[in-house]
Amino acid sequence: MYVVRHDLALLQASCLTAVEVPTPGLQLEELHAGQMGEVAETYRALDHRHPAGRPERRFANGLRFGRLWMGERIAGSLWVVHDGHRYIDELNWRLPVGARQFWLRDVFIAPPLRGQRLFLQMLHLVARQWLAEFECAWSDVDWDNAASMQAHRAAGFVVRHRVQSLDVNGQVRWRDPLVPWPAPVGALAPERRLLWLRGERLRQHREWVA
Repeated sequence: MYVVRHDLALLQASCLTAVEVPTPGLQLEELHAGQMGEVAETYRALDHRHPAGRPERRFANGLRFGRLWMGERIAGSLWVVHDGHRYIDELNWRLPVGARQFWLRDVFIAPPLRGQRLFLQMLHLVARQWLAEFECAWSDVDWDNAASMQAHRAAGFVVRHRVQSLDVNGQVRWRDPLVPWPAPVGALAPERRLLWLRGERLRQHREWVA
């Protein structure tokens, strides 16, 4: 038997921090499900590993993928949920993300280029180029990931919720109550603190994981 404790911060930025000195030559390119070779090329260029099949599942669940160019160099990448749902599998919550919002997933900046505020500038490019109007950005971070928390706060994010769960053998969840949300949540049995993942629930969980 194994037991894993999850401790997450759900963060929101209603206004992104201004970029005082933009980095020259930054461009955000969106790649689509039919460009898996270029997605793989992006991961290799950044020396960023991912589980097999993860990009395909993310596209299937409606996520968008972007890679950041600095001139002719791939400087970073990110996934975002936009006008869709962010499934937080640690708690089995499927939170709606509106058309004027986006939720960050797996943001990665090339290690030699960190410290240049590329994370923040990439968020501005997403807000400006991918959304007709910007209302807010969301993200989730491990509570004890100090570096990521610092980067998010510097970009204008604040912690809206701290949520925790226990995962027993990947089949049982003991989780915090569902957080207040402005739209209906497609959670697995949202009223239950103790959740068994089996049968139809397990099938749905595997379908939503991205």
